[in-house]
Amino acid sequence: MMMRTFFRRRMVSALAIVGAMLVSGCLKSTDPQPSLLQLNGTWTYTGIQTGPVRETLGGTLTISRESGTSFQGRLDLVAVNSQTGESRVLGGLVSGSESASDVIDFDADVESSPRRHVGQIVADTISGTWVGSASDGTMSSGTFRLERESQ
Repeated sequence: MMMRTFFRRRMVSALAIVGAMLVSGCLKSTDPQPSLLQLNGTWTYTGIQTGPVRETLGGTLTISRESGTSFQGRLDLVAVNSQTGESRVLGGLVSGSESASDVIDFDADVESSPRRHVGQIVADTISGTWVGSASDGTMSSGTFRLERESQ
């Protein structure tokens, strides 16, 4: 009888510990984590759209929120057609993260579909390529360069 009581107490203790661990796992904070990237601030964006129509791109990327290796912000651009000189304004939200050491990957919703950017961070400069696809299947692509203005 004493052995049975001993095992019951051990079982209850073990279940209490497991239950506490499960509850504490559910109570983890959803607050932003400290940034590991340090990208907050304003960046000057320059780029070239190589297809389907060649355009020069210029504007500002503002990163306003970081958490761990993720970030969010806004990209505002002016695209100038290299043949006609006509310009158009593009702008939208940005979200991304560090995909490898010193490599960031972000989507910029500047048109009907996001443009995916992948770039290498070197000091206060990020450069790389981007690609986008419209709902009609038209692909667009190009290169970009970001230079930090302020933090």
